[in-house]
Amino acid sequence: MVYLVPMYNNGTQAPTRRLLATIQATTSVAVHECSLNQGPAHPLDMGVKIASTEFRARWVGRCGLRQVREVLTTQPRPEIIIGTEISRGAREEASSAGLGWVDETGAAELHFVKDDAVIEVSRPGINRSRSRPAPQWTEAVLGAAEALLTHADETVTVSSIRKHTDYSIEATTRALRFLEDHGHLASTVRRGPQSARRVVNVDQLLAEYVDAATNKRKRFSLSCGVLWNQPFGDLRAIGERWDEKGIEWAVSGAMAAQLLAPFATIVSSGEVYVDAVSLTELDQAASVADIRPIEGGRLVLRPFPTKATNKLSSRQGGLCVAPWPRVYADIVHVGVRGEEIAEHLKELELSHA
Repeated sequence: MVYLVPMYNNGTQAPTRRLLATIQATTSVAVHECSLNQGPAHPLDMGVKIASTEFRARWVGRCGLRQVREVLTTQPRPEIIIGTEISRGAREEASSAGLGWVDETGAAELHFVKDDAVIEVSRPGINRSRSRPAPQWTEAVLGAAEALLTHADETVTVSSIRKHTDYSIEATTRALRFLEDHGHLASTVRRGPQSARRVVNVDQLLAEYVDAATNKRKRFSLSCGVLWNQPFGDLRAIGERWDEKGIEWAVSGAMAAQLLAPFATIVSSGEVYVDAVSLTELDQAASVADIRPIEGGRLVLRPFPTKATNKLSSRQGGLCVAPWPRVYADIVHVGVRGEEIAEHLKELELSHA
């Protein structure tokens, strides 16, 4: 008996065969669908038999920390969750709660003793956010997405995005057309320089922006040693030296999140974007600020990922802070605490839109 027709987050059907194949890819024993003893209490639950042992499994689609915590509060609670991609924080939360998980990157964590059968699977999978090519997410598209998310309350036109990004009319037009063609924008009037658009789904746009931003992140950075008792005050002093030399900069990561959406955690390390195009220029920026490169240092310098990141940065508490979507992208994959901070930032920023 089939108890459900699983659904993706966008409402399309996810065939049972695909869900079973996701689990099957992690183990050499046979995996089959079976009946649920307690019935389909949740519409995305299904019975799964691994070898001769039956489990309750739930399809979770693209799964983050919030979705896992929702699963953990339901009754009857599934023993396994299956998704397209489960975030690092969600994986850690599920594992610590004894909830097995499998996703389509090939990652899995199953540790069960049930009905005298032992199920043990642990696989890291492939980090698709970093390995999946995103050739059409150009710098201009990333910048347009940052502007759309940062100014979610504004009418979307070529002119409004150019104001926030400084990209050319041609680059901005192509970027908005790309986002519209990929379902992130809907036109309210016909296309053209004056056409207005709206964001269709902020969560989906943010998720795809994060994937592309992570994939296209510049691969060089510079770790610097700093001895600071007051990280925010000391970083302000460093920033003043850059200001004096005309070097543009913006703090990101947990320090930026603390300024944009305060949370109860002590921050002892920093991540700063500076106007640089090479490792040599990062080293020069460090020299100007009188800080010394050192492996494993608490302060990491990176080049601005897009021109828009620089343009959209703002002053907060005496520091220049990167736009919140970029800060979100920089911390959301840093374990449970990073994802909690990122979600807090997202909720606060979007509540103001």
